[in-house]
Amino acid sequence: MTPVLRQILAVSKINLLSLPQRLWTSLSAMISVALVVFVLLGALALNNGFQNTLNSSGAETVAIVLRDGAGTEINSALTQDQQNLLEEAPGIARRDGQPLVSREMLVVVDGRKKSTGTRVNLPLRGLDPAGLKVREGFRITEGRMFAPGSGEIVVGRAALGTFDGLALGREARMGANSWKIVGIFESGGSVFESELWADRRVVQSLFSRGSTVQSLRVRLTGPGALASLQRYNAADPRLKTDIRTERSYFAAQSRRTSDLITHIGKPITLLMALGALGGAINAMYASVANRAGEIATLRTLGFGRLATFIGTMVEALLLAMSGGVIGMAAAFLIFNGLSVSTIGANFAQTVFELQLSTGQVLEGTFWAATLGLLGGFLPAWRAARRPITQLLD
Repeated sequence: MTPVLRQILAVSKINLLSLPQRLWTSLSAMISVALVVFVLLGALALNNGFQNTLNSSGAETVAIVLRDGAGTEINSALTQDQQNLLEEAPGIARRDGQPLVSREMLVVVDGRKKSTGTRVNLPLRGLDPAGLKVREGFRITEGRMFAPGSGEIVVGRAALGTFDGLALGREARMGANSWKIVGIFESGGSVFESELWADRRVVQSLFSRGSTVQSLRVRLTGPGALASLQRYNAADPRLKTDIRTERSYFAAQSRRTSDLITHIGKPITLLMALGALGGAINAMYASVANRAGEIATLRTLGFGRLATFIGTMVEALLLAMSGGVIGMAAAFLIFNGLSVSTIGANFAQTVFELQLSTGQVLEGTFWAATLGLLGGFLPAWRAARRPITQLLD
């Protein structure tokens, strides 16, 4: 082992062993970094969970049809003539001679969160019997499916656990209408589990929508079917609709919300990081000041400036990484798997679970290490460059 390396190890050991003597300044630096990592991972868990829920909702074998330029179902409207024309389009799968097309309505009804008691918008979807045939992973887990033409609804598993008054067998009052909850369903963890489902004709009647629907979901015959359907749509000026796969549709919704979360979460994290950086620098300056006599003694005994600099940087990095571990542990305990809801693209609640991935943990580690390196650099430079006489003052 070279003399320089021995000096670095000796100075680092002395600095670390003396940390209990500077307990409060050390803790302040650690807690500052822990809070930054905690907030960062919270935003990332929110983003990741929402993206995973929407991405699991789409299928390449199912196309969604909206009015051209609508962007979301809530903004769309398809006339009876458009619906009839689209049912005759090529590329749509058939069963027993009938096209696998579900005409669907999506309206917003009043609800209340269990956790806070606040009023929220719930998505009520009216769909045809074919709606079950064009969705993958759907199953009734309790009760039964609603009867066509009735005031019955089935409730998604995620909505059942998040919103009040949705118990199986209960009458749910939404606006001017009462609905009998007859079943609970799952849909592979997709966004549909945040919804309430009822018969499409009943929803049209109660909400005075006539024969208009907002979307069509169609089962495609194969890989080239979407292109055939889009050509058919482009060739007929009466249609003026936007046709894409469900996966593409939900990916676009995911990007919009993800961008919003990123634009809010990252600046907040950055501001907190600047505050933590100031705290880390102050803590390390205090540490160097408290050890001025030790540093002067080591320098007098022949320890070089490089050993002093690196030893101080090791201390700062250890404090920051310890804070990072605390922040990551707290984020996992509080955020990972937590069920929350937020307003989705259709101005109604979407329920999802916060999720943290390995990549996001690495991002938290990077931030902690960066804060440690930046927070320790100036104090370490000062400790290494100050003349021994000044250290003894």
